[in-house]
Amino acid sequence: MNRKEILNQLKRYNLDSKKIIIIGSAALVLKGIKENTHDIDIAVTKEYNDYLLEHFKCKFEKEINEYKVYYIDDIINFNTHYYNDFKGEWIEGYLVQTPSEILKLKRQLNREKNQKDIELILKYLNNLNMNSLALAYLGDATYELYIRKYLTKKGNYKVKDLQTMAVDYVSAKAQSIFLDKMTQNNFLKDEELEIVKRARNHKVLSHPKNTSIIVYKKATGLEALLGFLELNNNKQRINEIMKYIVGD
Repeated sequence: MNRKEILNQLKRYNLDSKKIIIIGSAALVLKGIKENTHDIDIAVTKEYNDYLLEHFKCKFEKEINEYKVYYIDDIINFNTHYYNDFKGEWIEGYLVQTPSEILKLKRQLNREKNQKDIELILKYLNNLNMNSLALAYLGDATYELYIRKYLTKKGNYKVKDLQTMAVDYVSAKAQSIFLDKMTQNNFLKDEELEIVKRARNHKVLSHPKNTSIIVYKKATGLEALLGFLELNNNKQRINEIMKYIVGD
C-alpha cells in the first residue's frame, strides 16, 4: 500500500483517529520515507482495542510479552503495547509515530528485516540536518523545472513569453508570497515549517539588491523545503506543494 491507499484503508474502516497511533512501516510511508507497506500497524488504547475486537472479525496473530496482537482482514494490525510509548505527529488527521521513534523501536527489535528501514530513516534524518543553503540550491532547480514543465504544457508559447510568464512564479517575491499563503492556510506540516524556519534563520552574506532580505529569506526557505523533499525522493509531496502554488 502506498500513502494514498493507506489513507483510504483508514477511512474505509472508519478508525477513530483520537484513539490510535500509526506506527512502523505505515508511518514511514505517510512521512514519504518509504514507498509502500503490506499492512498498517497501529497502537490503540485498551478501550479501543476492546471495541475493535467486538465490532470487527479479528484474527489473533501473536503475543508480545502480555500484549496480544490482532489483524483485521490481514490489513490492520493492532495492539495496545506501544500506545503510551510515543508522542507522534499529526499527518492527514492521524497521529503518526515520528522517524526518530521508529528508528529507536526498530533498533530495539534488532530484526534483519528492519535493516533497510533503518537505513532509510538514517538517510532521511541526515538530509534533515543538511546545510540549508545546499538544500535551497537543489530546491531552486526542482522548483524551476516544475514551473517550466507547467507553463510549457499550458500551450504552444514562444520562449520569450514563457520566460515572462515564469516571473510570476520564480521570482523571490512570488515565492515569498506563496510561502506566506501556505503558512497562513496551515498547508505545511510542522516538520516542513521547521525546515523553512531553519533556512530563513541561516546567515546570509549577500542577496539581490532589488529584493529585501526578508523576501529573499522566505524564498530560500521554500526552496530548502523542496530540496529536502527532492533528496528524499518525496515526489508526491513536491507535487502537492507545487500544485498548491500554481493553483492546480
